[in-house]
Amino acid sequence: MAYADDVDFVAFQDIDIEEVGKVLEKYNLQVNVDKTEFTNLSRGETNWQTTKKVGTLIGDQEDIERRKQLSSAALVKLKNVWLKGDKITKNTKLKLYKALVKSVLTYNCGTWAPTQSQEGRLNAFHRKQLKKVLNIKYPVKLTNSSLYNKCNERPVSIFILESRWRLFGHILRRDSQIPAYQAMSGYFVTEGSKFKGRPLTTLPVLLNRDLSRIINSNLQLKSSHDLEHLRSIAQQRDEWTKLTARIREAAEASQSEH
Repeated sequence: MAYADDVDFVAFQDIDIEEVGKVLEKYNLQVNVDKTEFTNLSRGETNWQTTKKVGTLIGDQEDIERRKQLSSAALVKLKNVWLKGDKITKNTKLKLYKALVKSVLTYNCGTWAPTQSQEGRLNAFHRKQLKKVLNIKYPVKLTNSSLYNKCNERPVSIFILESRWRLFGHILRRDSQIPAYQAMSGYFVTEGSKFKGRPLTTLPVLLNRDLSRIINSNLQLKSSHDLEHLRSIAQQRDEWTKLTARIREAAEASQSEH
């Protein structure tokens, strides 16, 4: 699997990087041994979660925490901007925040599969940053909805949901032989016994939960047949945009109830 000069070799056995280098030399390509990482993906291992791929850690929780740290650092760098009061307009501050801080927090967030508690913590973290941007401090109190209206923002979990469905639609419109689609198809192929323990919150589980919120809809993502049905919808961009809007509205309604 390749993205620009970032290449992954996936195998069920150890890969001899020297042999790979010999083959690539025939095409005037070289392997940077110092930057080469070996990652073992297995149920019992956790080291793979901190492996970085195109700027993103493979483990969702690890990547989310890293994104929080990076966005906090970006926010601090602009501390003088947030404190300048009337010298810089609120709209300018919010534009700077979206471009230079929020973009760091939500980088590649369409690949995340956060649990509901993780979404709640992300929303709280996002609101805390908005208050710092507008220099809102105790004893001033604002309801969450008032803060979002004041900043013309929404819960960051809704932004992540939209990113998730944009990415999903993009993959569904691509050729069915690409690795991303093959991985999705393989997810629904049951082989051997199931793993014991609490079910993990994976992207298919989350996508199905998103669909389940839509009232009077029989759409779901629990099988290869469901995946193919969604793929047929994705080919029509207008229909996919409408579906994404319905999912977003259902998610917003669900959040307002809580």
